Amino acid sequence: MNSFRVEDGSSEKNNSNNINGRNNKILKGKNAIDTLHDNITKENEKNINLKISEIYGVDYDEANEIHMNYHTLRIKNLVKKSEILHKMSSTLENFFDISILSSKVVTGEITENTCLDILINTIKNHKEYQKKDRYINFYR
Repeated sequence: MNSFRVEDGSSEKNNSNNINGRNNKILKGKNAIDTLHDNITKENEKNINLKISEIYGVDYDEANEIHMNYHTLRIKNLVKKSEILHKMSSTLENFFDISILSSKVVTGEITENTCLDILINTIKNHKEYQKKDRYINFYR
């Protein structure tokens, strides 16, 4: 696996590896992907696959899979932190394919927060939960 060098922004402002002016750090793995996502716009999300391909030394398809897995984990963590969804995280994982949502994040169609909104609205509209889940009924 290759590394991703982050250099001080004052010496080379046009350096393609310069991210947010951090001092000469070599980033690998998840830290490199986290750095690529700093202040990223939805429109630029799809371009990250090329950088991931460079960092890991893999083809574009495998970089896309790495990127999807990254967002799948982030969405699952957001679900666990959500006041509404955290009690239902195992149910969500059993009934919903979160990787489909993360693939939409990777292509820049939606954001991770939009994924949470989709999951919350889906749960609210699911008839079985409308009857049984007191948390959902509370937030209506």
